[in-house]
Amino acid sequence: MLLPLVVGLSACGGGGGGGGTKPTNSHGIHEPAPTPTLRSFDNAGVVVGVADTGFRITHESLASSHLATFNLVDGSGDVSGDEGHGTAVASLIEQGGASPALYLAKVSSDSSQGRAATNVLDYSVGYLADEGARVINHSWSGRANAPSASSSYLGVDSLDSLRRIATSNGGLGSVYVVAAGNDGVALQADRPIHRYDDIYSRMLIVGGSVRDDGDTKLASRSNRPGEDLDWQARFLTAPWQRAAADASGDDTYGAWAGTSIAAPQVAGYAAAMITLWPHLDAATISQRLLDTADRSSSLYQDESCGEGGDLNCGYYYLGQGEADLDAALAPAGSLSLATGDHLDEGVQALDHSLVQLSGAYGDSLASSGALADVAAFDELGRDYRIDLTDHAFQRDSHEASQRSRMTRLSSASPDRRQEQQGSAGALSWSTQKNGHGETLASRLDGRFGGNAWTLTRFAGHELDPASAYAESGIMPLLAFQGGSDLTRGLDTVHGLRNVYALNDRVTLQARHWMGDGTEWGAALGEEYQASRSDVGLRFDVSPQLGVSTTVGVLDERHGLLGGQGSGMLTLGERNRTGFASLGLDARLGRYWQAFAHYDRGRGDAEGRGFIQHIDIDQVEEMSVGLQRNRGRHTTAFAYRQPMRIGRAEAMLSVPVGRAIDGEVIREGRSVSLSPSGRQQEFELGYRYRTQRRGAIGFNLNHTREPGHDRNARSDTTLLLNYEVAF
Repeated sequence: MLLPLVVGLSACGGGGGGGGTKPTNSHGIHEPAPTPTLRSFDNAGVVVGVADTGFRITHESLASSHLATFNLVDGSGDVSGDEGHGTAVASLIEQGGASPALYLAKVSSDSSQGRAATNVLDYSVGYLADEGARVINHSWSGRANAPSASSSYLGVDSLDSLRRIATSNGGLGSVYVVAAGNDGVALQADRPIHRYDDIYSRMLIVGGSVRDDGDTKLASRSNRPGEDLDWQARFLTAPWQRAAADASGDDTYGAWAGTSIAAPQVAGYAAAMITLWPHLDAATISQRLLDTADRSSSLYQDESCGEGGDLNCGYYYLGQGEADLDAALAPAGSLSLATGDHLDEGVQALDHSLVQLSGAYGDSLASSGALADVAAFDELGRDYRIDLTDHAFQRDSHEASQRSRMTRLSSASPDRRQEQQGSAGALSWSTQKNGHGETLASRLDGRFGGNAWTLTRFAGHELDPASAYAESGIMPLLAFQGGSDLTRGLDTVHGLRNVYALNDRVTLQARHWMGDGTEWGAALGEEYQASRSDVGLRFDVSPQLGVSTTVGVLDERHGLLGGQGSGMLTLGERNRTGFASLGLDARLGRYWQAFAHYDRGRGDAEGRGFIQHIDIDQVEEMSVGLQRNRGRHTTAFAYRQPMRIGRAEAMLSVPVGRAIDGEVIREGRSVSLSPSGRQQEFELGYRYRTQRRGAIGFNLNHTREPGHDRNARSDTTLLLNYEVAF
């Protein structure tokens, strides 16, 4: 058979060592940045086609990785003979941790070693693409030329063969990597392949780069893109010299140099990307490698190249730069979270998905690991592993809360709360202000016959003026400063209570409060709202002892038990928790008074993000206070357990990857929302009124397992106060 035109190889072998492109570990393997992280490479293997002279398939670098062999010259499966170049090239395909499946095609005759007919090479492209090769490597010179109109092989038009890289693999195509050649000249072509955009947009032309005092330069014998902007657009480089397989034995290696050696390194990079993200098409993969190529060479700062001496030398010699796998694997743009079951349904920025938890949750969600190993997606739809644990956080740390409590009671602090009271007929009122004159809480009481009502208004982070502790008359204690977990996320809370006497000993009680969230949730477009309604009875067992019991409902929007969520970590559109409460207040003799309060609830929540359902079986809060007043001395003791979720389970649906068609792969996860510990506060308060219109006192507070964290160290706080009125 008459072969119309033959081309030569673009590499030579020799002795010595070799090196990799920007290796990041001792093995020269590129590794992704730790955050975000990549999932493990799928070792099933992406098919990479290599069309070359011949192959020693028993070499250890090829024996386990070659998928199939075919001789395109004689139609057999025998690819032996003239094995040196092809074996070295194929051994360099494995890059970046991927293990491709090699389809090895012999395109030269043993009688014309080192040379192949261009029409056979063109045919090999279409053949390998149709055989499933997602990447095709041609370490041959002259591939910048398009075939002539009459060129064909085995009855297949050569241009049609090349165009298979655009339509093969179900439309994903094949990345076509070619060597630039080793003539040390600018690329030239009578029929430039860049005339055919469907081919050229999936093609990469690879030159060889070397290091010169740490700077990247083009190897002197490597061809370059020159002044042609089209060649510059698809040209990049890889190391000119590498250690590669030597076909003289099954376990021998040698140093090889040339653009034939540079090209398979880039082909390996493309295979690594497809291994991780098989949904990417050939045009996208090749463009990503071009866009992320390293342009740190000083040549890009030099504008003196070309015939006119006014062109950028970086693009003139290196094209788009040296291929950088780490940069190509890094996320394109910002990572986002999928909002639906398919990526086409939309994505949402990471910083929009947050959950600010109340103290009732403790460390449960953060310590569960349920938000680790979550799939996030870049602008190319590539999935990465991220840890969203830090996106779930408590509203206040125990340390910050304790400092705030102390400033509220310290006589030296401008934030100390000061109460003002007044009355007029059947009305009485009180206000709480800080040293800046800001009104933080107020209460208005009125009585009409057997009907009494109370209006309250207070900042969410302040003590509820109608709470059991506030009405007990017990001295200021650290344990009760800072409000309830249910209201702390609200800006302002408005409340109304009505008490109606049924007889001398039994009264009917009803209370309702409501409030809107702080700017935190509103800024994310999901404002938190909460309201609670309670109704019950109070029994005056004796003039000194009263017992009350109520049932109630807490309704929340975009939140649950004082916690607030947004984005894919929303806690549900509308949630409801039922509560039952028991209270006691007593006066024991002339000097003693006491109160106790217990609140217990259960409910559930339905979410539309990662948190699909929460089943709350038990949440509880309790407090006890005892005080003795005698003469100038006031002594108080208190015990408090802040609101804590006792038993609750959350069901999550977490994205962990994607399918080729864009379907989001999800994993169901179950997590207990019961914190590991139980915060308990014990406090002793003392106040002595001096004869000189002054007072001295202290608060000693001991907290076990702060934040309901079993591993948290106990905390002891001592606050001393001395004040004199002038």
